[in-house]
Amino acid sequence: MQSMSVIHRFLLITTIIWAPVILYAQQKSPPVDIGKESMYFPHHFQKYHLQTGLGFDFIKLPFDWVENALEAPLLDLHLTFGLPAGFSLEGNLNTILVSNQVSLGARWNYIHRNFSFNLGYDLGYSLGIMNFAGFKNTGMTLIHYPNASIGFKTKTLAFTFKGEAVIIAWGQMKTGEDLMSRSINFFDGMTGAIYLEQRIFRKKILIIGFKDNYVKYYWPAWMVFSTFDRYYHIPELHLLWVL
Repeated sequence: MQSMSVIHRFLLITTIIWAPVILYAQQKSPPVDIGKESMYFPHHFQKYHLQTGLGFDFIKLPFDWVENALEAPLLDLHLTFGLPAGFSLEGNLNTILVSNQVSLGARWNYIHRNFSFNLGYDLGYSLGIMNFAGFKNTGMTLIHYPNASIGFKTKTLAFTFKGEAVIIAWGQMKTGEDLMSRSINFFDGMTGAIYLEQRIFRKKILIIGFKDNYVKYYWPAWMVFSTFDRYYHIPELHLLWVL
């Protein structure tokens, strides 16, 4: 709870400081179609154009695994690349040094006025390394993420609801010289997320998202993975800046 209270104070202070600046900048900036500049909102991305977002993910782990949230947030690098016929590519790099994941996937986007949706599939590879303080552990996992999103936009805001299934394709963990393999192709759970994207100034977009993971295995916490055969709710807070 201590880490979450720090997040709340950070958001409150940020809002107090930046709200007047944001309002002034929006008044001085020319109109921008939020739907064409967003990253999570399903839309027809500019063909062969690379879009980059950078931010942080704050995670609250179950008390069965650890007594507190991860003290350091994950660095989140998010990429989109537009393709013809409503298709796009999407990639993510998330890292906290001891836990890392890279994922790549495709989307098909459809728009109807202010509403839109997409269907997608991502393949993620996670690598965990803990070789310090007497530990010599490594973990590797290959994960399928079939997903779908639905969005709604106004002139300055874009809302996106995203759901995905999590399927472990392959995984192994090594402790010293001991090698443990997990089952292949098992259903790990589901996630649900909501993202709010708002133009701050010019074409710069701020993204705030909340994601709930309902899973058994959670890759950022591979080193404390529970042996209990049960699902856990694991919330995430996302703060991302579109560069």
